[in-house]
Formats: sequence, C-alpha cells, structure tokens
Amino acid sequence: MTVHIKKYSTFLTTAICASALLSAPYLVPATPDSPIFRTGSLTTLLLLACFFPIKHALMHHSLRTLLYGGVFGLIFSVCLSLGAELLEYSALLPGTGSMIRRLAVPFMMAPFIGILVSYLFVHKLSPCKRKHRSIPLAAFFLLFSLCYGAILLALYPGVLSYDFAHEIDQFTKGYFYAAHPVFHTLFLGSLFSLGETLFGSMTAGAALYHTVQLLLLSAIYAWACTFIEKRIPYRSVVLILAGGFAFLPFHGVLAVSTSKDPLFAGLCTMLCLLLWEIAENPTAFLNGYLRPLRFALCCLGISLLRHNGIFAYVPACIALLLLCRCRYKKALCVIFISILLTVCIPKGLESVVNAVWIPSTELMSVPCQQLMRTARYGNLPEDEFTQIERWFPNATHTYKPHFADPAKGGNFNSNRYKKDPMDFWTTYAKYGLKYPRIYLEAFLENSTGLWYPDDTSHAHSLSNEDSDYIYLNTTYPFAPEQYPIEPGSKFPALQKILYTSTHDSNHQKYPIISQLFCPATYTFLLLLTTLLAFYHRRKPLALCTIPLWGIFISLLFSAGIFIRYAYPLMAAVPLLFSLMFFSPQKE
Repeated sequence: MTVHIKKYSTFLTTAICASALLSAPYLVPATPDSPIFRTGSLTTLLLLACFFPIKHALMHHSLRTLLYGGVFGLIFSVCLSLGAELLEYSALLPGTGSMIRRLAVPFMMAPFIGILVSYLFVHKLSPCKRKHRSIPLAAFFLLFSLCYGAILLALYPGVLSYDFAHEIDQFTKGYFYAAHPVFHTLFLGSLFSLGETLFGSMTAGAALYHTVQLLLLSAIYAWACTFIEKRIPYRSVVLILAGGFAFLPFHGVLAVSTSKDPLFAGLCTMLCLLLWEIAENPTAFLNGYLRPLRFALCCLGISLLRHNGIFAYVPACIALLLLCRCRYKKALCVIFISILLTVCIPKGLESVVNAVWIPSTELMSVPCQQLMRTARYGNLPEDEFTQIERWFPNATHTYKPHFADPAKGGNFNSNRYKKDPMDFWTTYAKYGLKYPRIYLEAFLENSTGLWYPDDTSHAHSLSNEDSDYIYLNTTYPFAPEQYPIEPGSKFPALQKILYTSTHDSNHQKYPIISQLFCPATYTFLLLLTTLLAFYHRRKPLALCTIPLWGIFISLLFSAGIFIRYAYPLMAAVPLLFSLMFFSPQKE
C-alpha cells in the first residue's frame, strides 16, 4: 500500500489539493458561493505552498501516520462544515443535495488537513539535556500574583458574576439553596463578611475575596509550571506556558471574578497532572498515603465547587483504577475514599445549613432550547404553537440559539412542570419525532462554541446578542443600594486594555491570537493530545485526558458555551499537549 502511495504521490497530491480547493468555500465563515478559494493569486500561492509538504508526507510518512492524521482531519472538517453552514444560514439546509454536500465536503478536505497534521505525529525533537537551573515555584507564584493583582487593581474591587447576588443573599439571610454548591456560597460569603468587618465596607469584602482567590489560583498554576519543567527539557516551552497563564486576559480576569469556575478549573488542571504522575509510576503513587490523599482532596475540592464536577472526578477515578491494575485492591480503596469524600462532605454541608433542594433546570437546557426553537422557527399550526408556548408563556420570542437561560430559566413554566413532569416530556418527545431537524439545529447551535473553531458565539453578551461581543461581563449588573460595592479602577490604563478584550473583543481581528480565546481551539488540541498518546503507544498517558473529556460532554448539554464554562479545558489542555509533545519518550 505504501509503495503504491509513493509511486503515485504526484497524482495523489494534485488530487488532494484540487479536492481541498473545491471544498474549502463550504468550510470558511463566509458565503459558500464566494470564489475566494477557487480563483486569485493568493489561492495559487497557498496551493503551491501546500503541494510540496503534502507530496513529501506521501513519500515518507507511514500509512499508520497518515491514518492518524486523517482521523483528526475528518473530525475537524466535519465540524468546520457544520459550523460554517449554521453560521451562514442559522439552520441546516434541507434537501438531498445539501445532505450529499454535507457528507462529501468533509471527506474531500480530510486528506488535505490530515496529511499536514501528520507532521506533528512524526516530529522528533533533538536530544536536549537540561543545562539550566530550574525556576523555583516561588518565582512562578510571584509572576502570577503580580499579574492577577494588577488586574484586580484595574478592575477594583473585582468582577461580580451574575451568580453573585444569589449566593450573597443566601449567606446574609441564612437561607440556602442546593442549586449552588453550599461550600462556594459559604466561602464567598465568609470572605465578603470578613472584609466588611475588618475594613468597614462591602467593597473591601469583594477585594478580600478576589485577593484570596487569585493567590490560590497563582499557587496552583505555579505548581503546574514546576510540574511541567521537571518533565520537559525545553525552558522556552515552560516560559511560553507561564506567559500564557500570566498575560492572556481571560486568566487574570477570571482570577478576580466571583464565579466558581477559576478555582474549579485550577483543581481540574491539578487532577489531570496528578493522573500523569500516576501514569508515570503507579507503584510509587500507591506507596505511602500522601499522594493518594492529595488525589482524594483534589476530587473533593472539585465536587465542592461545581455540581458538574462529577464529570471530572468520576472519570479520574476510573482512570486511576486502569492505571493501577497491578495493585487494584489498594487502588479501589483510594477510589472508595475519594468518592466517599465527594459525596458525604457536600451533602453534609447541605444538611448543616439546611439547604433547600429545588428541582434543577440545568439538565433541561437542551430540551428547552429544542422546544422553544421549534415554536420560534417551526412555522407550526396554531394549536401546536399553543401547546409548546404554555411551557414558555409569551416568551418564545426570547429564544437565543447560543444561550439557554431564556428557555430553561426564568421563562420556563416550572410550576406546571412540578405538577406534571410527564406532560412536558410527552410534548418534548412528540415534537422531537415530528421536527428532528429543528431539534438537531438547536443542539448544535447551543454547543457550537465548543466544536467550531471559527465560532464567535462564545463571546456574545449574556444580556443581548446584538451588542458587542463580550466573553465576560466586567460591569456590575446590580443596584448599588442593594449591594453597596463601589467600583473604582486603581489602574485605568490597564482597565482600558482589558476592556478591549472583554468587551470589544479586538483580539478577533488577528489570526492565531483570536484562536487563543476560542474554546473550540482547546477541544481540538485535546483531541490531538489524545491521538498523539495512542500514536506513540503511550496509552496510559491518554487516560490523563479523561476528566477533560468528561467536562467536554457535560458542556455539550450546558446552558451555553462561554469562556468561563470552558475554562477547565483552556487551562489544562495546553499543559497536557506540551507534556505529550515535548516530554522525552522511553525507548
């Protein structure tokens, strides 16, 4: 097979490039009828630039290498095709011709992308012995603390997320709901209360909370950088990763936000690196009690911060069992203790504060989106429209394709649902069978930010999708008389720079840089990391990515894809990819 590929490499390369040129217009975020990728001098230059690398790969890469690249290329092409279609038409085009095009285009582009990606699989680093002194953990910690501290001064006293009001009200009134993790509510409320007691204002309480959080996050990322440095002999790689944590705006802005996601993402990052350490030497992990205790506490911290943490720590426990099969009894003991802590302590906190359990609508994001989209765009008869609208009284016009809160939040008739849940699910199944394409469109558009690299919906404002792209609200949406927090930037120049990113999204003007802010970029980097592990026969290390794939699955059914939701992927994936790509392999 390889011999035939080499023999006909020129013909194959020409066919692959021509096929890519024909399919490219359907994969770019522009009108598919545009001739931009069919004619013009730039197209000719791009074709010539890619012709020779593709021919070289066909001549020298093994069939196995080309197949691994092809798998990545096909998945990537499918996502580009669906994403571009949804972006251009806000729907999947009907008809047999559209279906044939939708199936053919990814297969036409996959060889082109796959062969170029195959260079990553065969790339071998030259031997490099460590000739430099290790950077101490304190240096990384100081760098991150100073950078995040500067952002806190610029956005003083920090960013109040939209969940802040719910949590601080529960703490001050002493009436808790289990919808928000009780630990985070107590953690946030205690620091706000302490700051107000010590310094006499709620503003100081906000500053104290954000200071503690940024120091904790700085410590986690500093540990992660030292973990990487011990395993990668290339200081430049470590410095680039540290620079990303220090200077990419979303790291610093989230570090001074009241949302649960920063510390949650930090602990998910730590959990993945702990699994890497276990994969390196399972026996050393099980000897003694400090390492197993660290693993169990990391799982506990994740469970205390977000309810969807179960999608991270349960897969991590499964990975632990697979990695430690040689001593599975002790591994089962560690898993049992970890699960016991993650179940008992959060439930114990809820019991102590008498937290009220109310039916959560979080898992209903996708069903509500699908039903509301059906009513909004399905051209239904009046009786069918009325049957759906009774679940969203006079609110179907508020449907937003990339944000489910208007559907499953305040506009959903939860009282009706409590009385007769089966009525809702019967209606849901009925219209799902009748309008499957609309249901599929609703699911894809709600999650598009997670799998479409050219997507910008992740940057939309939560309040109005027609306004400027905003991936994180850095203004206070609360009445000052209700929450007397007085914002006042201590660093106006930096505040202006941050607003160009968080509010104006000016980074989207620049190639490569714009992709650093896109959650889907990290999804495909995670896919590439996983494929690299299997290609290099480092299957135990592939298990380190399982917690992140668990989070990925949970995000597919979330209320939307925003940077703060996808932050665990954006924090952990660059580290895992660097370890997989740059760390020396045992022969």
